[in-house]
Amino acid sequence: MPDTSPIDRRADEIRRKTERIAVLIVSSDYPLVDIAIERSNLRDEAEELFPERMDIYDRIYESRFDRLIEQWRNEE
Repeated sequence: MPDTSPIDRRADEIRRKTERIAVLIVSSDYPLVDIAIERSNLRDEAEELFPERMDIYDRIYESRFDRLIEQWRNEE
């Protein structure tokens, strides 16, 4: 199995963190303010790694988080 590059490893870490945030949104009562902090930290990390691709990050991940909050946390 070939070694993965440091960028690939960090990109995998970002993917894992996005999944964790999605799970926190849909299957926990983790406060939305804390989810917002998690999202902000993740966005900062992604921007450090892929500054030229933040428009893609926003379209994929931030819109996904917003949709999940709307669907699963609408009562808050």
